[in-house]
Amino acid sequence: MKIPAQTAVNAADLTRTLRRMKVPVDMTPADVMVPGNWANVFSKVFVDDEVIVWPEDRAWRLHLLVVEVGVGFVKTAVLHSLELHARAAPAAEPADIPDVPAGYKVNHAPKTGWRVLTEDPVMEVSRNHKSRLEATLAAITHAAKASGLAA
Repeated sequence: MKIPAQTAVNAADLTRTLRRMKVPVDMTPADVMVPGNWANVFSKVFVDDEVIVWPEDRAWRLHLLVVEVGVGFVKTAVLHSLELHARAAPAAEPADIPDVPAGYKVNHAPKTGWRVLTEDPVMEVSRNHKSRLEATLAAITHAAKASGLAA
């Protein structure tokens, strides 16, 4: 049986907002499904919104339906899940990474890779290091130069 042609369909009642959200590489689909992990964005989504979520490396993609929103949480249901490509196993960090010198910070940012920052004032010393070890060694070298110990 077909739906009758004269059936009224109110477009406003049948529309959903489609939101797109890129998450950090280290998040997994299981992390996205934890309601409390949406604490920073709960005010931006509403019940019946659809959200497409993918990591920065596009290893997977989730199509979610928002089923409940509360202060600091969002419950979702999976409409579609897709594994796009297998991730390479992360390189094992050596256990004996030296300590970062006082006044320096080593962190990872998606666009700059591992980078070295000074803490006061906050300035970027170097970027695009391939590992935490490489960035830490760069911080040690810079600290030695800055304190006048290096030749």
